[in-house]
Amino acid sequence: MSNGMNDPLLKASSDPQRELFQRFSNVGNGFSTEVVLGAAVNLLINAIRQQYPTKNQAEVRFDELFGQLKQVLLNHYDSVGRKKGIFPYTQTIEGSLFNPRDEFNKN
Repeated sequence: MSNGMNDPLLKASSDPQRELFQRFSNVGNGFSTEVVLGAAVNLLINAIRQQYPTKNQAEVRFDELFGQLKQVLLNHYDSVGRKKGIFPYTQTIEGSLFNPRDEFNKN
């Protein structure tokens, strides 16, 4: 079994970043995608809020960071827009079950 070190996210990270990401991944196992995203956003906003004392500084850093993050994300898709599925995922995120009957019987 791979340790995920072929994943470019882990290759591009420093050792402390990689260790923290792996800890987050372990804690996030079994939670839905939306819960993991919400927690990650809360961490990101809290870190920026603590580091930058003014609204303008926080906004500049947020915009810089999201520009970089968007490029990292888009690098994981091929030229026709499909996800490159060649990297092992070290975290399991579970989605909610969807029952179409629930949607149709709401009337």
